[in-house]
Formats: sequence, structure tokens, C-alpha cells
Amino acid sequence: MGKKTLLTLVLGLLMLFQLSGQTVFKGRVLDDTTREPIPYVNIGIVDLGIGTVSDEEGFFLMKFNANKLPPLTTILFSALGYETLNFPITKISEQGIANQDILLVPKALELNEVVVSNKGEEFIRDNVGYRNFGERSYGYWKDNVAEGGELATRVVVKDGLRKLEQLSFQVWHNPSDSLLLRVNVYDDDGGISRLPGTPLNKSGKSIFCTIKKSKEGTNELVKVDLKPYDIYVTDDFIISLELLEVYGPTALGLVIPAAFNQYGSYRRYSSQDKWVKFTDTNMAYYVESSLLVSKKQAERFQRKLERKEKKSPTIAGFAISKGKMIPKVTVINNDTGESTKTDAQGRYRLAAQKKDIIIFRKEGYKDLNLIVGEKPTMNARLQEQ
Repeated sequence: MGKKTLLTLVLGLLMLFQLSGQTVFKGRVLDDTTREPIPYVNIGIVDLGIGTVSDEEGFFLMKFNANKLPPLTTILFSALGYETLNFPITKISEQGIANQDILLVPKALELNEVVVSNKGEEFIRDNVGYRNFGERSYGYWKDNVAEGGELATRVVVKDGLRKLEQLSFQVWHNPSDSLLLRVNVYDDDGGISRLPGTPLNKSGKSIFCTIKKSKEGTNELVKVDLKPYDIYVTDDFIISLELLEVYGPTALGLVIPAAFNQYGSYRRYSSQDKWVKFTDTNMAYYVESSLLVSKKQAERFQRKLERKEKKSPTIAGFAISKGKMIPKVTVINNDTGESTKTDAQGRYRLAAQKKDIIIFRKEGYKDLNLIVGEKPTMNARLQEQ
């Protein structure tokens, strides 16, 4: 296939143990203070590919063969905003245990340390990450037993204080009714392979993302707001999507485009499993961010941005339905992730070039996808649902 590559990520539970003699461990994870259930807790035996995630009511179910594990083995429970807990398997009989309450202790809110000087510095827009421009390169999840499985990619950035504001990625195909994912941000572990290490989301709140069903080749653009979580980085970071729950009877088969950048992607098959670098290619995760720079640098950046915008090709036109101009239609360049809305007269203008796919979307109307041609103008004729 030449330069065309297919990144195959099969996030499935590793069958390391025989099915015979299975130990069943069932229970519920609760807040030690309030006794309220804790949803989507990562649960597993570290580095062995045996793991799961508690459901939205805090219930969990694990199966493993206790006879095949060392006696000092523990099951690790971890969740944002709570102290991690190691549960010894010696407390679990060979036949298993049911209705076990696991109590996690809340920990003090750990905020990112942000130091801003009084030297006239200010934040400027500096978007980072990677995009897919039609390359046949993908990462995907397969098999719905992989709760807690993650697909991560390294984002290389300029050094300096940076706030992460929005994650964008495309969904090439999702046959399930819907999926619940979690966005995680990590520093690397400092080792040779620079695997994901310390979590950088100190808010104590998970970043959830729901993916709706889509047909093959749809390339639905998904945006996740990161601003409420106050995530700051100072150099390269790693961002991941973690599978939490699959809804509907159809088997998991989420496919996400990748990019040809060569900084590295990582995977782990289930909760608490070990990270593995599986390719130098990156997933097409694109992050809008703000970088702290001096006032002089900010002014220089603004002039450069204005020159770039003047030179950049654009597409313009109207959104029309039944002879009327339609305001507040969301217009998205599916190739760049940039978007705008039509004004009160139904007019829009958006940076785009030939062959870009432009999506027109408004509640009460059918989505319309148009391909940019030779002309700099393109009207969208919307149909009511």
C-alpha cells in the first residue's frame, strides 16, 4: 500500500488465564465519606491485562484465576479525586466474593501550579496536535470487554506555560448505538520509551465524551471542551481516549483516523494494564490551546496571524431553506476542524481550500455535506427534518 498504513489497535482483554477455575469478584465502589457510588473507577491487576471499570452506579465485576496469581497480588482501585486503594487477593476466596463494598477516601483537591509574572505576558492562541487529511491511517477499538482500554498519542509542543482548551478528533466509524469515553492527559514517565505517566488533570473531575452511532467513512468531528478542568502543561504531553461503556447490542468497532506525524502512540488493553508504545505514528488528536508569551511576542504573533488570514483561501455563501436565509447554522470544515455560524442574514465565511468537506448543521434540519470546488462561493440548501 506504499505510504498508506493501517494502525490496528485491538483493545481486548488479554486471555492470560484459563477459563477453568475462575474467581468472580463483584462489588460496588463507594465514597468513604458520603457512601455515594463512584462511577467509572479504574479497577485491575497492574500490568497483567486483567481489569475493568465500575459502571455509572459504581458496580463492578472481575473474573480471574486466583490460583494462577502470586499470593501478594493486589487489585488496584483508582479514580480522580480519590486516594488509590490496593485490595489484596488474599481477602478473596478461590470461589470469589460478591457484594463487596470498596471505600475510596477523597483526597484534597490538587490544583496545577500556575505561575504568571507581572512582566506584561499574555496568552496567545497556539493550537497543537495532528490532523488526518485523507490518509488511510486509523486506530480502532474492537471487542466490548475492554473497559478501561486507552489509545494515547504524544503531542509535541514548544516549551512554555500552556492551557489546554479543546480536543478535536474525527470518528470514521462507530457501529454501536453510542459509546462513553474519557479524555485523559498525562506527563510522560521519563523513561526511554516515554510512556504515559503522571495524570495532569488535577480537577478531580473526569472529562467525559459521548460518541454517537455513525456510518463507515462518516468522519464525524467531535469536540471536547477542556477549559473547565484547568489543565496546564509546560512541555510535551500525552493525551488519550479511554473506553468506559458501550451502549446497544452491536459489538464495539470504533475507528478513529490517525496522522503521519512520527512522535508516537501508545495503548493499554484494559484498566491498570501496562502501557506499550505500538507505533511512531500519531493519532489525529488536535488540541486548541493558549501559550503564555511576552507582550512583544504576542504582538508579533498577531501580525503574523493577520497576514496568514489574508492569504488563506476561504469559502463563503448562504444557508438557505425554502427561499429563506437561515441564521445560526453551524458551518464546519471537516478537514481542519474550524467552524463558524451564519449571521442574521444567513451568510458565512470559513477558511477552506479545494476538496475540503464543509458540514452545515442546525437543529430541525438535515445535516448537509458539501465539497469545496473551484469557486470561492458555495450556498447550502438545507432540508427540514
